Amino acid sequence: MKKMIKNCYLSSLKYCSGYFTQLLISLILLFIFRPYDRGPIYLTIWEFLLLLVFSSAIFNCDHSKKVKVISTSLAIPALLFEWLNLLYPQKLFVLIFLVFMIIFVFVTTTSIIKRVVINARVRLETLKGVVCAYFMVAIGFSFTYFFIDLISPGSFFFSNLDPTVITDSHYLSELMYFSFVTLLCIGYGDIIAVEDVAQTFAILEGIVGQFYIAILVSRLVAVYSFFEHKLHLVSKKGKS
Repeated sequence: MKKMIKNCYLSSLKYCSGYFTQLLISLILLFIFRPYDRGPIYLTIWEFLLLLVFSSAIFNCDHSKKVKVISTSLAIPALLFEWLNLLYPQKLFVLIFLVFMIIFVFVTTTSIIKRVVINARVRLETLKGVVCAYFMVAIGFSFTYFFIDLISPGSFFFSNLDPTVITDSHYLSELMYFSFVTLLCIGYGDIIAVEDVAQTFAILEGIVGQFYIAILVSRLVAVYSFFEHKLHLVSKKGKS
């Protein structure tokens, strides 16, 4: 029994020690605990998880030194303006936060995808990186939609609520839902992009979602098959 517990502990420790584990967990929790209008506790959890996403996306993904410097220089002002907006709510603070956040997501996601694609072997850590990048794309587009709607109000139509009477956190939560639905090409129709720019980005996200699956995942399968075939040939040669 003691040995089994020890083995489980070591397995869990090994699983949680990878480059992308902390980011993956924080991204999933960030989506689950979208604040909507659930009060200060949910908002506090959201802000903590957002901070965790920033830190893990910078320091736990094995980026190059250049990417770490750029992403850190984007994360600090993004968090600063986010917290300033909590204390002194202003549209300008939200817009500046969104600009830094969108660029941050683009930089870190590009670095993760580059690392995953270049990685010659398909391991569990590689698959975690693929999922992290997928979540980052969806979250990045949700912040982009929020930015578009702040610049051009009425860019999205909501069939189940009035966007003029909800908080910014609730609105962002709805757009996160819309972003994931768009990336997955589900399209329930409860939220619709109605303005030109919003429609363009919604279509772009749908294309990214399709190409992500078609190209990146197929490459991983091809690489995995190649090494399995190579291993099989080596094993066969050794037996003969």
